[in-house]
Amino acid sequence: MKLKAITSLFAALCAVFVTAAIADDAKIPGMKKAPAAAAEALKKYAADAGMKIEKVAVEKHGKVTVYEAELKAADKADREVSVTADGKLKGEEETVPLDKVPAAARKAIEENAKGAKIERVQRIKEDGEITFEAAYVLKGKTTEVVFYPDGKIKPEEK
Repeated sequence: MKLKAITSLFAALCAVFVTAAIADDAKIPGMKKAPAAAAEALKKYAADAGMKIEKVAVEKHGKVTVYEAELKAADKADREVSVTADGKLKGEEETVPLDKVPAAARKAIEENAKGAKIERVQRIKEDGEITFEAAYVLKGKTTEVVFYPDGKIKPEEK
């Protein structure tokens, strides 16, 4: 009798936690579009980083569909993380100060500005490759250019 009561209580608690988790997912814009494995991987990454998922977007990285989450925390730089449908980490992007960019890339970013304001720089790690994406603003128009750590511009992917 006690075992049945304990089992029923455990089942009820599990139902409450699962319902709460589903409700939390519903509050995150775009999370419903992510397959279960991708959603779980994004939530785990955010929890491990001590950050909150603001929204999730579905994107194409080359021929691969990824689920990209924007992460925020009061005391940390904004970050984006992308995972594949099966939950494997595809890439990470983090806003970094220009003085934290390797010298060659920093010099190239500054020289490429050509009178534009450098709005932000992101350190991108995708498939083991690190690059730096600079966002320039000139006359209200934003342009993004990706640089390798050695300062060379990465060709645009088509």
